[in-house]
Amino acid sequence: MFTNKPACTIWEKTVQNRNPVYIRHVMGPVYWEDTHGETAGSIARDPEDKALCIIHAPLVTYLPGRDDRILPGECADEQPPQNALTVTSVKDFRYGSAAVAHIEVTAK
Repeated sequence: MFTNKPACTIWEKTVQNRNPVYIRHVMGPVYWEDTHGETAGSIARDPEDKALCIIHAPLVTYLPGRDDRILPGECADEQPPQNALTVTSVKDFRYGSAAVAHIEVTAK
């Protein structure tokens, strides 16, 4: 599988005593792609910037979920920084050949 980043950091969001608590996971190497675009609304155009992260299946120790936070690279912070993206969708493709099995994470 083609990769272009040495790692990505995902902060798993959990709730304890009604407060969000994050658990840090580092996975890598990964393929990371930033996409830039906009959607046409009824009055103006809204930014529709997203990121796509593809994680090779044998590297998966944790399956990300919606509202988790993600950044490219390895980050030692226990809490997600302000510039961390929020995971919006996760697609599980961990089947077939081990060479192409992967997980696709989309974030905003």
